[in-house]
Amino acid sequence: MTLTEEFAQLLHDLALGVYKADGTAGGTIYLTNLPQAPDAALAVARYGLAEPDSRLHYDEPGIQVRIRDAAADVTVGEARAQAVWDALHGLGLRTLAGGTWLQLAIAQQGSPNYMGRDGNGRHEWTVNLRCEIEHPTPNRP
Repeated sequence: MTLTEEFAQLLHDLALGVYKADGTAGGTIYLTNLPQAPDAALAVARYGLAEPDSRLHYDEPGIQVRIRDAAADVTVGEARAQAVWDALHGLGLRTLAGGTWLQLAIAQQGSPNYMGRDGNGRHEWTVNLRCEIEHPTPNRP
């Protein structure tokens, strides 16, 4: 299970959406990209942050949650984005679904970032996190 999948499952477990790992219909949490439908959806992606220390067995990956909601009422999507921020900022000391130890997740901004509207007029936000995870490798036991 990838870290992206683990965070998608975490969002599901926190009741922020529905993650269907098998890709069947009915989900609202996706990996990396948002599909055309449904209007209200989340996407989880990784991005790079600081250079890791080759002597330590933990990493600080970036996780971005993109939140999209219908065009009709901007406040609905804003509330969903704030719920994601509230649930993830400061979360830690837990094992994720694939076995990764999440020490801590820290939001990189003081609130969700409004990104504007997509090509279909739907509102989008992002929540960017710096995560501290245990990640031993053969060279970093």
